[in-house]
Amino acid sequence: MENNQYVTVFGATGKIGSALLNFLSAEGIPAIAVTRDKSKAVALPFVEWVVADMFDKDSLYKTMDHSNAVFLSSAMGNHFVTEQQQVIQVAVETGVAHIVKLSSAAVGSSIGSSAIAASHGAVEDYLKAAGILWTILRPTGFMQNWLGEFSQRVKSQRTIEEATGDGKRAYIDLRDIAEVAGTILKAPADHAGNTYMLTGGEAINYAQLATMLSAVAAGPVTYIPLTLEEGRQRLEQKGLPPWGVQTFMAYAEVQRNGDAALVSSAVSDILQKPARTAEAFVQDYAAWFK
Repeated sequence: MENNQYVTVFGATGKIGSALLNFLSAEGIPAIAVTRDKSKAVALPFVEWVVADMFDKDSLYKTMDHSNAVFLSSAMGNHFVTEQQQVIQVAVETGVAHIVKLSSAAVGSSIGSSAIAASHGAVEDYLKAAGILWTILRPTGFMQNWLGEFSQRVKSQRTIEEATGDGKRAYIDLRDIAEVAGTILKAPADHAGNTYMLTGGEAINYAQLATMLSAVAAGPVTYIPLTLEEGRQRLEQKGLPPWGVQTFMAYAEVQRNGDAALVSSAVSDILQKPARTAEAFVQDYAAWFK
C-alpha cells in the first residue's frame, strides 16, 4: 500500500461487498477488503485482504491508512451503531476523503422506528456530522432474498407464502447496488452529500413473481397470501429475535398497505442503463427454482 488511492471495503465477505470487490477488481481499482476471518477471503486482482474487527477500534487504523474512500457495510447486530461509528471516527482520523454508506430504504419511511431503520438512521446522522464527505445508499428489498429458503420452498412445494397481500415493492438486484457503489467510488466527489434511494425499475407483488417463477420452475408456482398474524408466527418459529420479527412484519405491513411501491430512477441515472428486472433475475437464477 504505497499511496492514498485505495478503497477500503467493509462487509467485504457479504453478498454486496463481494459483488463490489469483483467490480473494483475488474475496473483495476486497488481495494482493501476487511474481514474478521481471513479464511473467507477470496483472491482477486488489485484486492488486498486485511483482518480487523469493527468493534475493536485500534484494529481499524491499518485498514484505512492508505485509502481515499471507504464503503461502509456490516451485518445488523447488538453493536451495529458503535461499530459503524468507530469506522467513521477512524476514517476521519486517518484522512479518508469520502465514505459511501450502505443504509436502508426504511430510514425516513413510515417504518422509521423499526430496529433496522433506527440503527441505520443513527449512523447516517453521525456520518453527516462527522466532517467528512459522504454518500448514502438506501436500497429496498433484495431480489437475492428469493434464494435459499425461499427458493427451496418453491422447488419442494411450488408455493410462495408471504403476508404482503397484493402489495407491490420495487425489489432490487444486489448486483445493481454493488455496481452503483462501485461507480460512485470511482468518482466520489461527484456524489458528495447525496442520499440515493435504490430500487428496481418496476414494482411487483408476489402473485406476479409466482407467474415469473412458473416459467422457469418444473411446474406452476402458486402465491398463498398469509395473514399478518400467520406471518408473525412463521418468523417466530424460525427463531428470529423480537427486533427481527418486528422489523420484518413492519416491512410486510407497509407493502401490504400499498406504501412500498415507490420506483426510483437513481440506479439508471447513475449507471446510465436500466436497473435489472425481476424477470431477468429469475432467468439468471433459474437453477435455484427448478
